Amino acid sequence: MDVATRGPGTFKDDFAAAFRTVKLPVLPAAVSRLLAEVNSPEAEVGNIERIIAAEPLISAKVLRTINSSHFALRTTVTSIRHAVALLGLDRIRSIVLSYAVLESVPHPPTSLFKHEAFWSDTLLRSLLARILSRRSGIGDEEEAFTAMMLADISVPVLLTVYADVYLSVFARWSGQPNELAQLERDHVGWDHAMASAWILEKWEFPPALVAIAGAHNSSAEQIRRQGLANTVALPVMVASLLPSALKPDAARCRNLIRVARKELNIAPPAWPAIHDQVRESFGAICTEFDLAGHLALEVLNVLRETANH
Repeated sequence: MDVATRGPGTFKDDFAAAFRTVKLPVLPAAVSRLLAEVNSPEAEVGNIERIIAAEPLISAKVLRTINSSHFALRTTVTSIRHAVALLGLDRIRSIVLSYAVLESVPHPPTSLFKHEAFWSDTLLRSLLARILSRRSGIGDEEEAFTAMMLADISVPVLLTVYADVYLSVFARWSGQPNELAQLERDHVGWDHAMASAWILEKWEFPPALVAIAGAHNSSAEQIRRQGLANTVALPVMVASLLPSALKPDAARCRNLIRVARKELNIAPPAWPAIHDQVRESFGAICTEFDLAGHLALEVLNVLRETANH
């Protein structure tokens, strides 16, 4: 049976069976508490502020971000309460969850995995998902950013805790132009989007984020059939079409622009400005994510050239 037509229950059974002996990385306690508060029907801003403020490392990252050149504030922000007031709870949540995932996901013990390239790809696509959500008017742009940040987390996890099965598939992708998801479906019967959804569910992330992350390799029609058409699943799916920094590809950029027009009603003339927004945001936020950023330049250049033709 084709992966796209199988029910979610089947996938849960598949992963539960295949990964029954796999020990997943543990999220920091503060992140678990934050997720519990965010998921609560009675979530309170004050509680979320206290959770962040009680964790020096997370607090430092939030304050470092808001005081960066990206926001260009006239005065320095020194408290989490002030940061929340300026950025809003949704932006704070996306920052905290993004940093938490970056810190929690392991570094795979293989030279095939390029840490800088993986997180550059993830951040570029997340920034693009945010912009596409805003321009299309579909869903919450911060939810789009967070969902895209989470969408590929299974790749380093699988390369670390499931390498005996997954490493050979990833090696094929590293040496070929093929799409990773298609190679995964051909060789193991599922793709990393579904694995990410399974991991996020185990980590007790909000169900909406789990569903959107799990759908990012789906077609627009599959997203509609899953009842996700009015969520940020479509902008996230389109953003995921951006090629990897390891494999800059003009054909893939052209397809990205084509799908954005068809599914999000974003016309090709809008792309030079979209490129400029992504490039500016990426440059400003690289320091906060401890990325050099140079690997992203080529794929951004390819996107710019494609958008200008």
